[in-house]
Amino acid sequence: MPLPDSFPEPCRPGHPARQMLVQEIRGLAASPAPWILFVVVSLLVGYSFIQAVDLFARASRTARSYPELAAGMNPLDGIFVPTFGAYYLAQTLLLPFVAIRLIGLDKQSGVLKLLLQLPLSPVLLGGLKILAMGIVWGISMIPAGLALIMWQAQGGHVYYPEIAGLILGHGLYALTVITLAMFAAAITNALPTAAICCLSVTLGSWVIDFAAAGHGGLLGALGGFSLTSRLREFETGLLSLSGGAAFLLPALLFFSLTVIWLHPGRRPVVKIGKSLAVTAGLAIGAWIIWAVPGSLDVTENHRHSFSVTDTRALGQLSEPLTITVHLDPRDSRLHDLSRDLLGKLRRSVSDLKIKIVSPASGGMFQAAEDDKYGLIEITCHGKTDQSYSNSAGEILPIIYHLAGIQVVSEAAPVYPGYPLVTDAAAGGWGFYLLLPLLFAGAGIYSYRGKW
Repeated sequence: MPLPDSFPEPCRPGHPARQMLVQEIRGLAASPAPWILFVVVSLLVGYSFIQAVDLFARASRTARSYPELAAGMNPLDGIFVPTFGAYYLAQTLLLPFVAIRLIGLDKQSGVLKLLLQLPLSPVLLGGLKILAMGIVWGISMIPAGLALIMWQAQGGHVYYPEIAGLILGHGLYALTVITLAMFAAAITNALPTAAICCLSVTLGSWVIDFAAAGHGGLLGALGGFSLTSRLREFETGLLSLSGGAAFLLPALLFFSLTVIWLHPGRRPVVKIGKSLAVTAGLAIGAWIIWAVPGSLDVTENHRHSFSVTDTRALGQLSEPLTITVHLDPRDSRLHDLSRDLLGKLRRSVSDLKIKIVSPASGGMFQAAEDDKYGLIEITCHGKTDQSYSNSAGEILPIIYHLAGIQVVSEAAPVYPGYPLVTDAAAGGWGFYLLLPLLFAGAGIYSYRGKW
């Protein structure tokens, strides 16, 4: 007896998963939420890109008059980081409302109970929903692709490893937000409640990063774990193992908790016990990963690395190197020192200890009473030297002298910079008119059930 047409090819392996993925994509396409997201992202990216090009062009005029300033004209900082800042805003404030629907509507309509009866595990169900949201995120990157094409068409320079690192960072941030929204929808019974829970975490992360700027202690440590600060690493072109784990581990945690709390038939005690076990396991994994150094500088000007000569020389250190800095945690000099010299030393020296000694007065405005304030002490091979300069050109020779290392200088390529005087205002029609009309038209077409 032939099978009815409503059940085509039921025995093909993987068929239910494919059908489920198609249904998720159709459900998202029939909703106005993702199309509104696409339109808003197009407008935000267009405005950010045009303003960034205008500011970059103004600075380029000055760089043409003073060639020594040309090295500071970096398209990553001047063009692409501000342009992708629109995605940070959209992913923080708008993306949760799209992702919450993946589970929230299924719970409200009762479809979730039917889905859990399919021959698909809850893990696979959750993975298919994330995959569907990944397609949504990929479509949202179309305005960024248009900005990249426009920049190149105007003669702008693009270093693709930097762009790849930037896209990777925003992709990981979006993944964390998506899984967070799914978990919020799994533990709440109303979409507004889930949205408030999700925004409390994303906006709270931004607030912690803002409040921790220039502070030490517990607040400074919390700021280092915020999603915003970790995204900033990718924006500067630094790909680190800890930076990637800062997104992947929370995303894995939220996804695991979603799977645990998704099934309505399980007792709350069982769900809580499994949640605690998963959280403890991932916490141990995070502690292990944080103890393993590993980073990759993908910038064209190698801003996070010493020269090849200095890197080779620092690799010859056979004894521990200790750097003691006498600065208040709120002092901007310590921030610059940590970002530049100390950060490069962490990635070049295998056995490095850094000590931050705050002034005895406890305030940076009273630090002048401390004779050692601003002093940097370098200890290596049982010998100690010191300097008030935070320049690598002053500190590295001291390290080499203490360690007894002879350094032979080698010629290193100089980053030329890429100043460009241009105007992107003419391309505004693409961001403000063409893409919004395309997204709006596609949204109306899909809302009418054409897809």
